[in-house]
Amino acid sequence: MSLILSIVQQVLVWGHLLLVVAFSVRVIMQRLPVGVSLAWLLVLVLLPYVGVALYLLFGERFLGVKRSQRSTRLRLAYVNARRNGPQEDPLSWTECHPASQALAILEYRTSGIPPLGGNQIRFLQQARDIIDALVADIASAQRFCHMEFYIWYPGGLADRVVDALLEAAARGVQCRVMLDAVGSSEFFSSEQARRLRVANITLVKACPIGIMPWQLARYDLRNHRKTLVVDDRVAYMGSFNLIDPAFFKADAGVGQWIDVMARIEGPSVCVLDAVFRWYWNIECDESLPLLDGEIPADTSPALVQIAPSGPDAAKESILSALLQAIYAASKSVDIVTPYFVPGEALEQALKIAARRGVRVHLVVPEKVDSFLVRHASHSYFAGLLEAGVSIYTYRAGLLHTKAIIVDESLAFFGTVNLDLRSLWLNFEMTMIIYDRATVCDLSRLLAEYREDAEKLSAELWRKRSAVSRFFENITHLFSPLI
Repeated sequence: MSLILSIVQQVLVWGHLLLVVAFSVRVIMQRLPVGVSLAWLLVLVLLPYVGVALYLLFGERFLGVKRSQRSTRLRLAYVNARRNGPQEDPLSWTECHPASQALAILEYRTSGIPPLGGNQIRFLQQARDIIDALVADIASAQRFCHMEFYIWYPGGLADRVVDALLEAAARGVQCRVMLDAVGSSEFFSSEQARRLRVANITLVKACPIGIMPWQLARYDLRNHRKTLVVDDRVAYMGSFNLIDPAFFKADAGVGQWIDVMARIEGPSVCVLDAVFRWYWNIECDESLPLLDGEIPADTSPALVQIAPSGPDAAKESILSALLQAIYAASKSVDIVTPYFVPGEALEQALKIAARRGVRVHLVVPEKVDSFLVRHASHSYFAGLLEAGVSIYTYRAGLLHTKAIIVDESLAFFGTVNLDLRSLWLNFEMTMIIYDRATVCDLSRLLAEYREDAEKLSAELWRKRSAVSRFFENITHLFSPLI
């Protein structure tokens, strides 16, 4: 018996060694960021067999064979439909931030989407106001409603959107609703989802979980976007999920969720719809035309650029744009984000900005709904405070808004958190705003958040317990994987 146990032990030890070597080579050959690679190597070595299983589940951005084939097929059609880039467009950049034109060219060469003027943008803050506006625009729909959300949670104010869609469908409006399979899992099993299964409404799961190679196999590759497009006339995008804050995670101990949604009219509505149609075609294997016609160039305010990002896009696409903007800052960088695990590149950019005299303000919620993210986030605070970054903790709820403003004249607004999951793994949507007046509107909202937040003291932060610092540093080691 002892001989058998000895043989089994030897097999397990050598099996683990072979797997560690094989997957370590795989990690090295992927040429991931150094921090990510080292974190995975640590997991593989310290967690026998479990580390290998975790890497198989979460280690690579695998989207499935069928999905990749559909993306390739669509990309050929998309390239043929691209407009000229911003370097050829007759846009005037004289009233914009000095870094705007270079940033627009960078993003165009990444996504193929140019900046467009002629937009009207209004920011909505309160959940009731957002739902009222969504319902009113759905009620005015004549041709189609296209919706893409990470979370739709049944109950309260959110149920009004169900009623509005049913009324629109009864008028003959084609309603396409795409919800993340994981984020909206409770909605898909609810009575409200059953009500939507009627003529003229198509409800689909985005990024469904599968175990076969032709299906999406990663649990953490999520569609994090929040978008509504009505008739190519009006669109919404921002951080607001379809929830009633009084109902959603009411017992999580973080307070009600606080968000902002942008209501957009103008040429960028067609771009948001084209992005929706792209991913709808991938999820449903359909062939909706991305654009109904040519989008006219318009140099009038507000000049913005739609910047979708995700694991199927160019690597570090939105991260590159953020770094470009932060390094170009001359006066201020104002950030609001619920989840802050920036990684080395963004951390360094913020430190350098503060050290060269740029006023850097970071606002985060005091409490978030992720234990690991909270502690990983804290592991960055000491270095940032030492560099001169001002950090504010917001206590009136889970501040879920995501925005970055540079010199009060250039802004990023949308669904991207300053964490590596948003920057690398999730399907996100960002609006880069070059129009100074629109940026000022957004800047006022961020100033209100700071007024309701408490500024961290660098001296008091240094005095926190050794146990807290140790645990934060442990989570920091794994922050590239969180």
